[in-house]
Amino acid sequence: MGKLNPKISGRGPISKKVLSGLRKSISKKVIDLSELKNAKIHAESLEKTVISEKELSRFDPLHGVYVYAQNKISILVEQLGELPALSKLTNAYADAQDLYMPSGPPMSPLTTSYFSCWGFFDLCAGIKRESFGTVTIDLCRSLNVDQGLIKIFECMQNSRMGFFVHEGISEGYVLLRELITQKQIRVIVPSGYLGESGEIWFARIMPEPFPELNYGYSVVFTTPYIISEMKNDKFIFSSEKNCILFFERNLEKTKIKEKKCAYEFLMKYGLNRCYWNEYIFEGYVNYKHEMIILAGFPDIPLSKPHSKESQERMGA
Repeated sequence: MGKLNPKISGRGPISKKVLSGLRKSISKKVIDLSELKNAKIHAESLEKTVISEKELSRFDPLHGVYVYAQNKISILVEQLGELPALSKLTNAYADAQDLYMPSGPPMSPLTTSYFSCWGFFDLCAGIKRESFGTVTIDLCRSLNVDQGLIKIFECMQNSRMGFFVHEGISEGYVLLRELITQKQIRVIVPSGYLGESGEIWFARIMPEPFPELNYGYSVVFTTPYIISEMKNDKFIFSSEKNCILFFERNLEKTKIKEKKCAYEFLMKYGLNRCYWNEYIFEGYVNYKHEMIILAGFPDIPLSKPHSKESQERMGA
């Protein structure tokens, strides 16, 4: 594993426990060689799941950077998840996995890319809101891992879902404007969906991790969820106005006064742990390979086709 830097203590209680426990293990003079051998075999078998350079060459360069990082962090999370200090996160992740069975339509409207990002970077525990991502970053810093990889991990940890208005297409890029923040973003969409002006997208966008490379765009890392609503017994694409009304009803529930900060908190953590998971699950309408359609809003049960209330109405 290598020697851990004693100057890195971790940003929160979970990280501190993990790093302290690893330092004690490394400093032991007597090591169970069979246990070490098993751990080595396990690590090697996991490493085989990391995407190859040949496979990466088929991706857009920026998308490839994040695909590679996602594969790397998946390996680290699988190993860290076995530690007692991370049991709260591990158990919550496993429970959500059993409940939502993330795999993408038609099995589940929660895609693997969406769910893994939620589970690694948004799912949190403790007063410091630690996640698998924050613990992994602290561990990598302590091990003096490549700074470029740590930077990408930090971008992924700082990412969140967002609601975006489609504002057209230019030279193969989709132009999006985020609701509330009003940030304008030029993106590539690896799923292949280009969409139409006026659509509302629910997606996680990863930025350029290294500005000096001057990519000039960001990447929609999850399959876009397109927001719709029921009107005259038909699903139509939702309007920006109705989405704004949703946030006006709910931002104050975060108890954060500044509007932009309240929005960012809501999109990162929801109003409860599985807030956005449940929204996707209950709002699912239909899909194509490159996009998924959701209906309604989290705070209006009857607007979501698979909510308990909607199911009861249909059965009445």
